[in-house]
Amino acid sequence: MATTSAVNGSNLMSQLGAGSGVDTKTLAESLVSAEKQPQSDAINSRITKTQSRISGLSAVMLSMDTLKTAFKAVDDPSDFSALSIANTNTSALSATATAGKVAATGSRTIEISQLASAQRNISGGFAASDSALNGGKAFSLRLSVNGASASSIRVTAANATPSGIVSAINKSNLGVTAQLINTNDGSATPYKIILTGTSGASNAFTMSSDDGTGLGEQQQLTFSAATTSGNISVQGVLVGLTAGDSAATVAAKVKATLDANTFITGTPGRSTSVSGDGSLLITYAGADGDVSAPSWGDVGATGVTATYATTRAPGTGATVSSVDFSSKTLSAADAVLKVDGLQLKRSSNVITDAISGVTLNLTGTTTSAATLDLTRDTSKVKANVQGLVKAFNDALSDFKILGGEKNKKDEADVYSGSLQNDATLSLLKSQLRSMFTDNSSTPGSKVKAMRDIGVTIQKDGTLELDETKFDSALASNFTDVVTMFTADKENKGTTGVAKRGLAGDAVKRLSDMMSSTGLIMNQTNSSNTQLARYKNDLTKLEIRMEAVLARYTTMFANMDKIVGNANSMRTYLTNQFDAMSGSSG
Repeated sequence: MATTSAVNGSNLMSQLGAGSGVDTKTLAESLVSAEKQPQSDAINSRITKTQSRISGLSAVMLSMDTLKTAFKAVDDPSDFSALSIANTNTSALSATATAGKVAATGSRTIEISQLASAQRNISGGFAASDSALNGGKAFSLRLSVNGASASSIRVTAANATPSGIVSAINKSNLGVTAQLINTNDGSATPYKIILTGTSGASNAFTMSSDDGTGLGEQQQLTFSAATTSGNISVQGVLVGLTAGDSAATVAAKVKATLDANTFITGTPGRSTSVSGDGSLLITYAGADGDVSAPSWGDVGATGVTATYATTRAPGTGATVSSVDFSSKTLSAADAVLKVDGLQLKRSSNVITDAISGVTLNLTGTTTSAATLDLTRDTSKVKANVQGLVKAFNDALSDFKILGGEKNKKDEADVYSGSLQNDATLSLLKSQLRSMFTDNSSTPGSKVKAMRDIGVTIQKDGTLELDETKFDSALASNFTDVVTMFTADKENKGTTGVAKRGLAGDAVKRLSDMMSSTGLIMNQTNSSNTQLARYKNDLTKLEIRMEAVLARYTTMFANMDKIVGNANSMRTYLTNQFDAMSGSSG
């Protein structure tokens, strides 16, 4: 080999010296390519393998997401609540399975003697929706529910109209709603207000009016001194205090601030006064009615404290002319029914606690007992468990392709063999298998794991459902099956460490594994980091080879120049010798 190289080098120099026009650029590029190609091929091989691994991990993510969806189909009690209900009196009631509850099967009798109702009162008539009431002055309504102390609903002067009454009642959210109706009865006062309470005997109500001519309520706030500068809040108004303000000064500052605020200026009849002991007296207008305790807070940590007392209860004025709700068209009543002979009273016609797992909607009374035949529809549950088994088997099949040999017949196939000999794939298989083989975190007394309902692992690692055993488990131990899968809890979420049942725990584990900080994304991120490093190595190789090419090009150019000079000298000397020989002859 040394002899050959010497000969080749001699031939090269001979050709260069002969002025043969050797392409030094191509020669340099060939030398660089011979050095670069093996390194480039090695790096590109690593890039291809890493890209393939990333593709494989994305396929794993898809398989696990499909499995998670299958587990979610059996992780809530409501997934098992499908119920077939035969009802002999659909005109008097309807019955449906209660979401999140497991119904008891069997035959139940229902007798309904009275429906629940909400009290309904109607006002006297008004000429128009915007007819002025109480002479255009503010007034109050007094609402008492079930005989309790009356609550006041203020109707401002600007809204002292029938429509203003309706708006004030509805905004109060005190359990009674109002609606203004134009009866078109041909009278001079066709507009009437309908009041509707909440159903149930305990929600009976009375509504009266007060024209505000009685004395207004008085409330006293007694403050302490301020130890730190900052703000306090009284009735939603901020009051600035300075450290060292005495109780009297605090009260005076509160008075000055409230007097300048719409809390006082916006309501005729309201006023404030202070006393030397640091107390503030708020006098309300008669139309304010019974007022709740004033709101206050030491929002700026000033050290101020306050005590509250009602020093004068609101007086009673006269009834507002034409505002009368004494006409009752419907009384509040409870639903009265018998379930299997046991009498029940409920405030609503929608009853969820008479039959476990069943919601009754009463629509009429019965003359004879209605019968509900409750049978459980397990076809959906069975289909969901079959889907779960299939999801696992499909995942196992996908993993086999990912961890197997590369499909050399299809160059576009980036998945086959992408995770061959990958420890992550083996770990995932083991973890997924345990979700099906381990005992539930909330086992039933007789059903503790999926093997107890006929789900077993075959020799090839796939799952199989024994339908006969599954049907038997549902027939004999249905509530155990639900507990085993769901922990008898609805909408459990995926945070925290609470026991969620076999399916709920699997959903959480799969969510954790697929999260941005989970196993799969950690491996994907690691591969992406490697990929970036390999691409950077390829860039560095390109830069280094460009420098080598430049060096070779310069070196060969200099060599070519030396050979050219030598050829010129040889030509010159040859000519000189030829001339000397000619002259001597």
